[in-house]
Amino acid sequence: MAEEVRETSPVAPLLAPAPVEAPVEGAPPATLWTRLHFFWFVLVGIFSTLIIAPCQVLTHRFHPTAANFKKWARRWAGIILKACGWRVVCEDRARLPEGQPCIFVANHQCALDILVLSYALPYPFGFVAKAELERVPVLGWAMRHSASLFIDRNNPRRSLESLQLAGERIRQGHPVLLFPEGTRGYRKELRPFKKGAFLLAVEAGVPLVPVVIFDSYRRLDERRMVSRPGTIRVVIGEPVPTAGLRRRHLTTLMETVQARMQALLREAGNSA
Repeated sequence: MAEEVRETSPVAPLLAPAPVEAPVEGAPPATLWTRLHFFWFVLVGIFSTLIIAPCQVLTHRFHPTAANFKKWARRWAGIILKACGWRVVCEDRARLPEGQPCIFVANHQCALDILVLSYALPYPFGFVAKAELERVPVLGWAMRHSASLFIDRNNPRRSLESLQLAGERIRQGHPVLLFPEGTRGYRKELRPFKKGAFLLAVEAGVPLVPVVIFDSYRRLDERRMVSRPGTIRVVIGEPVPTAGLRRRHLTTLMETVQARMQALLREAGNSA
C-alpha cells in the first residue's frame, strides 16, 4: 500500500524514497497515531494537488509570472498545512524591495519544507527542481506551467542550459529557490552544500537570500511514514551580495552563506 501511494500519487515527490537511518532525537516516533496522521497528510495532499494544479495551469496561460505561481502554491500548501495541524511562523529579516531579483537558498530537513516555503515566503518565486519531478503526474504538469525550472543533473549540457535559462529569468525579476544541500537531511544540522545555487547567483549577479527552516524534521519523516502536528518556524535572513564576484569566489561565497545559516540555527536552538 505504501509503495503504491509513493509511485502513483501526485504528491510522490514529497514521499520519494530515501535511505532510512536511525531517527534523530526529536523526530516523530513510530506509533499508530503518527502513522494515521501521515496517511491523512497523503490523502489531503492528493486532494489539494488535484484541485489546485489545474487552476495554476489555466491561469498561467494568461499570467505566466512567479507571482501567479506563488499565489496558487500558497493556497495548495495552506490547505495541507491547516488540515494536518501544522502552523507556520515566519520572520522576515530580508525586507526585500518589490521586484528584487534574487535567489533564495534554504535548508532541507524533510518533504514538509516544500509546503512550508510555498506558504510562508512573502515573495514570488519559482522552484528549481530536479528533472525527475517533471514526470510526476499532475504536480510535474503544474510545475512545467509555472515559473519553476527543472535541472537534469545527469546531463551536463541540459543542466547548463537550464542554469542559463534560470539566470535570464532571475535578471528579469523572477526569483527562484534552491536547496543547496541537494537532499533532505532529516535533522537540524546542515549537510555540505553543492555549488549550483552559488554558481547561478554569481552568473546572474543577484544576491543570495538565506532561508532557514526550524523543526520540520520534528513534524514529518516521510521515509518512516510518520508525522504529527506542531509549529514550524522560518527565518528569512539578510541578503548576501554577489556583485563583482567570479567563479573563483564560489568557495568563499558558499562558506559565507553556510555560516550565516548555521548561526541562525544556533540562535533558534538557544531560544527554544
